[in-house]
Amino acid sequence: MQAQTITGTLPHGLVITGTLYTGFEMREAFLADMIEAEVDAGGATNGIHYSAQLAVRQLVKVTSADGQEYKGPFVVGMVKKRGDFVALRQAQLKLDNLGNDEPSVIDSTGTPSS
Repeated sequence: MQAQTITGTLPHGLVITGTLYTGFEMREAFLADMIEAEVDAGGATNGIHYSAQLAVRQLVKVTSADGQEYKGPFVVGMVKKRGDFVALRQAQLKLDNLGNDEPSVIDSTGTPSS
């Protein structure tokens, strides 16, 4: 089963080695991502830090206007502006909702139920 991904735009963008990246692709969170993010954030009760730690683990890549791609590693310090964090957080919530949809018959067992 492949991880679900979505794409989005960062209003301010991430500057990495002098290149501005405003497009992003994010995948759904895995349990290991959540555990690592919780440890690095000092606990899940540190809401914003936990969400940011999780977001950088979920990022697949960022893209620039001229088509350059950066595929990580990503760290929280790369996200400088509140608007960019909000865009990533909204993508996380959308992915959470997609992941909570009812699985199709094929996704769940591969065999139709009777």
